[in-house]
Amino acid sequence: MSKPLIVIADTDEMYLSTIERKLLKELGNRIELEIISDEAYFFEFFSNPKTAEIVAVGERFYTKDLLKHNIANIFLLCEEEDTKNMQQVSVYSIYKYKGIKEIYNELIYRSLDKILADEKSVRQTQVIAWYSAIGGSGKTGLGLGFSSCLSNNHRKVLYINAESIQAFGYYLKNHSVMPTDGFRAIRSDENHIYGNIRPYIRREGFWYIPPFQATLEALNLDYSIYSRLIQGAKESGDYDYIIVDIEAGYSTEKMELLKLADKVLIVLLPDPISLYKTEFVTKNLDLRDSEKYLFICNRYRKENSLQNKFSIQEYVEDTETPMENIEQLANRKGIQKLAYMFS
Repeated sequence: MSKPLIVIADTDEMYLSTIERKLLKELGNRIELEIISDEAYFFEFFSNPKTAEIVAVGERFYTKDLLKHNIANIFLLCEEEDTKNMQQVSVYSIYKYKGIKEIYNELIYRSLDKILADEKSVRQTQVIAWYSAIGGSGKTGLGLGFSSCLSNNHRKVLYINAESIQAFGYYLKNHSVMPTDGFRAIRSDENHIYGNIRPYIRREGFWYIPPFQATLEALNLDYSIYSRLIQGAKESGDYDYIIVDIEAGYSTEKMELLKLADKVLIVLLPDPISLYKTEFVTKNLDLRDSEKYLFICNRYRKENSLQNKFSIQEYVEDTETPMENIEQLANRKGIQKLAYMFS
């Protein structure tokens, strides 16, 4: 499962390698370690919201923008030995030329319980469904961007598309569909679908089931394969999040997938038809569970005036630029804010 992220950044590569060796020697695979010596890459790395246990940076790398991230402990690696006058709120100062053992102890001791606890405990995989009452809401693009943002925040994510026509490959670098052997693996034992098709799962930041080249009917498969696939992936413990993209509209099978989800993000558009259809479909859902069902307004413009009974969790603003790849989808502020909330 997800490990505590530690980021060390400084321009002195030899200095970084010494700290890196010490951290790997003491903590090994208990942590995820990011060592950065390039300033441009550092600021690009933190251009999107990040979640980390420890971030230690040289003075050239430090900005107050780091405080906007979900970082448990921030350290400033100071050039001067007298760091008392350099203490800042929420930032600990360390004289960077102390012995490596002292530096390691100062970096780690506030986080040691967290690091050891994460190793011993198993985080429950969360299933998050993206759903809409109306087609053309941009749900799939939001789901892919959301998956990418979670992955950028060092979460292990599996994306499953459960639509009849799976065109999400358009946004991926690899446009090829699930190979024939993959479908043979599904049919061989439908009670162990996840284990059977695991070798065919691909990764572009997040993991995903390759798109099907035809509908389930054409492939002689039943919609229940998605329920079994989700349950198998969840039981495996391989992921922090399983993102399920459910086709728009109402059917008993789609409602069954929603029941499996821990969270359901319902996408609507800022227009009367979308609001009307959303109201109609959600009469079949128990919306009293406000923790489970969250409403997302896509393609929102400031001039839009929404008159509806739904409490909107996030507004994703419309964009003039056509979305053509995962990076563009993940760069939308509304999606980044949502992913940050879940991270």
